[in-house]
Amino acid sequence: MTKTPDIKNFHRGTIAIGLVFLIYYFATALALPYGAGPDYDAHFDGARFIFSEGRLAVLPEDLATLNLTTYGSTRALRPPLPYIVSAITAKALSWTGIDLHILMRAGSAVLCSLTVALIFLTLTRYFQSIAIGLIGALLVGLMPQFAFIASHLNDDSAAIFSVTLLVFCLSHFVLRQGSRTLALTTGIAIGLVILSKFTAWLFLPFGGIAILLLARPKPGQWVSSMSLMTLGVVLGGGWWIGFNIFHYGWHDPLLFQIGAQLSQQHMNLDPSQLKGFAAEGVSFLGLVLGDYKNFLDETLISAIGNLDWLRLRVGFPQYLLYTIVIGIALVSIPFRSCIAIFCFITGRPSTRNRQFIFEGLLFLAIVSQFLIYAYYQWAQEIQVQGKYLIPILACPLILFFSTVNHIRQTRFWSRYRPAMTFGASAIGVRVPLLALFTSIVIVLVHVDAVRRFVIPYYNPPAQVLGLGPFIELDLNDPASIIRSKNLDIEFTDEGWQLKTITSDSQIELSQSFCDHFLSNNLISINFKSDGDGVLQLFWSENKRFVARRGESSTTVKFQAGENAVLLAAGTGNCGRLRLDPTNTADQLMLIRSIAVAPMSITRFPYYFRIFKAR
Repeated sequence: MTKTPDIKNFHRGTIAIGLVFLIYYFATALALPYGAGPDYDAHFDGARFIFSEGRLAVLPEDLATLNLTTYGSTRALRPPLPYIVSAITAKALSWTGIDLHILMRAGSAVLCSLTVALIFLTLTRYFQSIAIGLIGALLVGLMPQFAFIASHLNDDSAAIFSVTLLVFCLSHFVLRQGSRTLALTTGIAIGLVILSKFTAWLFLPFGGIAILLLARPKPGQWVSSMSLMTLGVVLGGGWWIGFNIFHYGWHDPLLFQIGAQLSQQHMNLDPSQLKGFAAEGVSFLGLVLGDYKNFLDETLISAIGNLDWLRLRVGFPQYLLYTIVIGIALVSIPFRSCIAIFCFITGRPSTRNRQFIFEGLLFLAIVSQFLIYAYYQWAQEIQVQGKYLIPILACPLILFFSTVNHIRQTRFWSRYRPAMTFGASAIGVRVPLLALFTSIVIVLVHVDAVRRFVIPYYNPPAQVLGLGPFIELDLNDPASIIRSKNLDIEFTDEGWQLKTITSDSQIELSQSFCDHFLSNNLISINFKSDGDGVLQLFWSENKRFVARRGESSTTVKFQAGENAVLLAAGTGNCGRLRLDPTNTADQLMLIRSIAVAPMSITRFPYYFRIFKAR
């Protein structure tokens, strides 16, 4: 059996880490404005009902007290763990007088701070290293997307917490013989996964396989351990399925049928708008292996940190740090598999078979989670949000540190390790310099993200805007258009007379137009339309056009009649331009003029004053 690191106040340290992050997440939850999270109103509605009524909603009886989303759904039909926790914490803190919309965020702060503490505990016990536990806790707790989740009411916080708790229990099966307490705790963890979010359920098959392969109850405790685990599942979240069966019948234990009925009756969206990448003619392999429309990049970016409805990106240091961690985690198992095969061929014994099985299952869980996520994007609905992969956050972390741990056990590391520490051996205090340096880097990377991106986004500093003269583009020259698609165009003295054929009309402009574009520009477009629509402008550095609002495209809604719109475009090195005049088929438009003016954006100057002028 494995012995836990023998240090004083180990459990106090775990509690301290959880409390530090709890305070930090409470602070960010209070500081960030309301509505800065995806589906925030829907999440609040789910928690508000439990807060006010003290029970779960039952439909259709409670439908009048709930607010339905544009999909015709309600969070009252989702696994309720995040909303139960948020309602309880809001009740406990109601004496503070904080607005309920903000106070509900406390539930996510509690769940995420517990997750960070569990990460520290899991890594420390599994790798026998306080340094690894601390670095892992910092990596998770200060990851931009995770900190954002911890600061808002959402169901991702519950999914991450429950899967992390289950991974913590499974790691104990690897290290030591099972006990009744561990069996009960594992059952509760499985129940909490059921109660948290459907994306967390994807980890359950691999958790079940790990239990079957690694669980070793003491002789005579198999039946009692199985019974306690089953009891834990019921207490942790299985009761919710029983609740659903009682109110909705055996045919709808997960509320899919009642949800489909509500959606049919109350959906405000056109079902034809809910399309996956398959509707664009790309294959599943083309989406994943071909990185269609930067699918892999956008997924990775949004998993690490693309905040506030995918409008707030962080910077290179943040993406680089976590890409390195994820990259090493993903290559660790294939690389170690090659080593295991080599050891088998050469007749060398392997001493980490149980660890390898456990970590192999974690790797398969990562691959499975991504493939199911990608398939949903391809077949059902495009929602490129890497947060759907975050429930298994503990899996790549363990794989990454497993590689680090193998390096720590090499002869080279053992030889130079004493030189990489400082402290007094006489009092038993030795601080690893590399771990200290890594921890400082992680904190600085997070501070950089907050200082350079988050604070300016929500509290922008004063800026000085400079605007040059508008230069009108020549619309009478047929050479001004390279190609057009899904529309008929006629050059007239008044401008471009357009009639769209489909809802995807496109006009690619001449590259000579780019000569008038600088790094930042203000574009004026005057036109007449016989109906409402959405106009989009795309720019690119001689590459394909991608709809990234503010980065490579800009959008404006217009109404029927005369329109004069102004669009800001930071084109950088302009190589190609495309104008999508409307998103409506069979629409008549007359584009009268397009003008562009250079725009400068500089910091507001600081004026030093000692005496106040009268």
